[in-house]
Amino acid sequence: MAVQIVRHASGVVPAGDELQLMARAVERFGRVTLLVPSTSERDVCRRAAADAHLGVGLDIVTPTAWIEGLWELLGDGRRLCTNLQRQLLIADTLYARDERELAPLRANPGTVRMLARMAKDLLPFAEGAKGPADAATRVVFSLLDAYGARLRDRGLIEPAQAAVLLADAVADLAPACARCAIVRDVTTLPAHLVRLLAQVGRAGSVQVLLRASQQVWEEEVARAFSQVGCAVERALELGGAEGADGAATRALSFLEVAGPHARARAYADELASLLSSAPAGDSGRAKTAVVACARPAELFDELAGYLAARGIASSVTRFSRFSQTVVGQQFAALTDVVSRMKAAQEGQVADGAWWPAPELTDWLYAPVSGADAALARGFDKKIRSNRALGVEGVLRELQSVQSRAGSARRKLADDHPMRRVPAVCSEVVQFIWQDRPVSAFKSMLSAIEALPASAFGTRDGRCRQATERAMAERAVDVLMNEARALDVSQAVATKILDGLCTASRERAASASFEGEVGTVVFMTLADAAVLESASVDAVLLTDVDVASYPLSHEEGPVVTLGSALGADAVVLEPAARLRDQAERAICASRGSVALTRVSHDRQAKDRYPAALWTELLALRGGDEAPVEKTGEGDVAGDFDPAGTGTARVERVLCLPPQRLGVSAVPYLVLMRRTEDGALVPRQFSASQIESYVGCPLCWFVSSRVRPSMIDAGFTNMEKGNFVHDVMDRFHEEVRERGMRRVTPENLRASLALLDEVFAAVRAEHARGKTASSAALVALSPTEQAQIDDILPQLRRVVRYEADALAPFAPEYLEYSFNGLGVDYAGWPLGGRIDRVDVDAEGRAVVIDYKHRSDANPFKLKDPTAPLKKTGEVPADDPRWLPEHTQTLIYGQALRRALGLDVRGALYFSTKGKVAMRGAVSSELAEEEPGDGRVPGLRDGFPAVQAGGTMDFDALLDRVEEGIAERLGELRAGRIAAAADPLTSCYHNHPLGFERRDA
Repeated sequence: MAVQIVRHASGVVPAGDELQLMARAVERFGRVTLLVPSTSERDVCRRAAADAHLGVGLDIVTPTAWIEGLWELLGDGRRLCTNLQRQLLIADTLYARDERELAPLRANPGTVRMLARMAKDLLPFAEGAKGPADAATRVVFSLLDAYGARLRDRGLIEPAQAAVLLADAVADLAPACARCAIVRDVTTLPAHLVRLLAQVGRAGSVQVLLRASQQVWEEEVARAFSQVGCAVERALELGGAEGADGAATRALSFLEVAGPHARARAYADELASLLSSAPAGDSGRAKTAVVACARPAELFDELAGYLAARGIASSVTRFSRFSQTVVGQQFAALTDVVSRMKAAQEGQVADGAWWPAPELTDWLYAPVSGADAALARGFDKKIRSNRALGVEGVLRELQSVQSRAGSARRKLADDHPMRRVPAVCSEVVQFIWQDRPVSAFKSMLSAIEALPASAFGTRDGRCRQATERAMAERAVDVLMNEARALDVSQAVATKILDGLCTASRERAASASFEGEVGTVVFMTLADAAVLESASVDAVLLTDVDVASYPLSHEEGPVVTLGSALGADAVVLEPAARLRDQAERAICASRGSVALTRVSHDRQAKDRYPAALWTELLALRGGDEAPVEKTGEGDVAGDFDPAGTGTARVERVLCLPPQRLGVSAVPYLVLMRRTEDGALVPRQFSASQIESYVGCPLCWFVSSRVRPSMIDAGFTNMEKGNFVHDVMDRFHEEVRERGMRRVTPENLRASLALLDEVFAAVRAEHARGKTASSAALVALSPTEQAQIDDILPQLRRVVRYEADALAPFAPEYLEYSFNGLGVDYAGWPLGGRIDRVDVDAEGRAVVIDYKHRSDANPFKLKDPTAPLKKTGEVPADDPRWLPEHTQTLIYGQALRRALGLDVRGALYFSTKGKVAMRGAVSSELAEEEPGDGRVPGLRDGFPAVQAGGTMDFDALLDRVEEGIAERLGELRAGRIAAAADPLTSCYHNHPLGFERRDA
């Protein structure tokens, strides 16, 4: 006997000559097997066979079910391995190996999936085979051998192995149940199925039915059977059934949408048009349209609202993978972050590997945690703002969240929907920490069952809740029952949970319509292809582009290994499969059929049409065929599901960049109410004033827009805070020990004291305790090394102080102006200055620490002295102000608040080359090295030798006058960028409306 290839012209449902062929086969062999690719097509064919009175002699099954049935009759007692069992045993095989044994492979879920695919189709050909010399192939063969041994130990066998053994049994026994098989629409023939069918063909009869769109596969099918020694005949050709006309005779229309924004509205309008133009059916029957697309659930979510607004109901079967559910996403994220936290606690990795743990915040936001958004926000703020919290601190805070949530729930009314919802946010993390995944899933399940459906969404909350519940229950079943039955540990079983999938049916409709226009069912093109001819009123094939329907052949390690073993699967050409499925889907419509696609993406780049679009368009006349085009000009219609009739459209005129409206100006200067009820401006610190004077736009962005960092950082700001704390504590200790200040005589003792203070302040910062705004907390060895580098820098600072400003000693440290009631330039002044040194005569020098390596930008020359290059006098400009004014502002304020004779306003660079720079009166400028004044500062006020006339007091007054003018502009609402902005300004300017039209 031989395998016969039969051409036929039937539709989805067997009819006419095809049914007669099956009837003759039943009459001849008594029992015939019809192989179909899916359970959906199986049900269609079973109804047709029943209508044709073929009786029980025709068994209609999928290839896997056929092999399973034969194995029950002819097998050796072993059970066929299921997909889940295969995943579990492959994972157990893989994760039992040492990483060095697996190289160059890695033990991860991707490798598990690859090996599972290889085992499913290639195990009988790979077991015992000797691979090439490359290491990866040798490891793959050894893993497959080990997997085969695990199957035997558990009394299991792969369907592919069973098929190979059944082929030998059929050859020896020729049982009546395996003498005739008809293959219909099965477009993938693995090597083991070809071998089994070939033996059935030798013993009896095998017929492969190919419709017109599948006939390009004929030569490949014939070659596959010939290679296993089976003769092939191609003699039969069946006629078509009535009504099985092809896509060429159907009424097709083509819709091209200009871009993605108009996609939903255009598709909904097209569906409404198809339903309204569909011929009237039986009385009382609602019209039905089918939408065939690559991702039905996604398109349903996008179109359901638009369709409901047009009185059209819609439905979809949603398949949710483990990783697409909240339960799966949160379990995977928590498992990952817990593993990193445990490794950090054991000293294997740095704390930076897990902090700030955003996964925990996401977990608290998830409804299945039983917490709420307010607690999640508080938790997130506390964790992100404190790098010193540590693993134990985070876990304690998580337990606190659970306790507070539970306490709040107990205070709710008995009829409140959240009254009995358990808070499980901490216990789930603890269960995962203790390697108890089943308990973790059960805790999530308890929260899911108690939550109201609205917690999962107002539109489809009930359906999503059912999906989450089903996924949690399935995960518990896999870990408790399936894994235990196979003697696979729960830790390994959790690695394959991503393969779990649940199905749910969703429907959307509008309550505002008395009678529905019709119903739209979303499905894949493969599902639409098994619909019976003329079974629906309209068909819409959406997103017909190469991204949704590619024609690429499968490549990868599975295909490569199959070729190396001579066990290639016989697969229908992708273009032919697409053509075949599309033609059958089109024939399912008794009315109109439309093809739609989006011609451009969001970046206005072309999206190329699929081969299906091009071929069908060519059948309609090529370039002359009408293609309806929809643009994106209707903005309101594109974004409003109900249409432009209910949307309010307004044209908004934007202000020019960097200009505020009249209503916004009062918010620039924040006010406070005094004891007598008057409104006065809030205090401005010197740094805020300096920021505004330097660039109003930068001040606006930093002080009013305030784009602050989310996480506590390890930046120059934190390092500066650390240096401030060390120097403040150091000078306090110097005074307490009676040394008054650092001198050359006590330098050695001062350096020893600095080491003690540095260690104490470092320990305080590591615990998150600091007088500054942000602690310097190291979370990695690299950051620890950066803190170590600060100590030698500060030792150079102390050595510098021994020779600088000899008559002066630190008198006021971290001095605050907030409660003094001092005005500057007519505005209340607040803030604090790092240090004020005073001598015995009441003279004072204001000092501000700057933890940066270059002090030269803080130099200030007498503005009345002509410039050497141009001869210009800077002070002649009425708007002249120095770039850095902070110490000058506080110097003027100290004259008023404390009556001090301020003689200097300096910036002290504590990094790199230590130096003091700024402005001092002429008596403090250095004349000779080591004279006890300010080392390296040669020019004072006035700079007589350079032709200057402004003394230090005049400088303070001039700066205050200039700042008063600028603050008046601030009150008027000026926030424009500086004409000559600093380099640092460019970080803020993009936030300051440079791209306001974006």
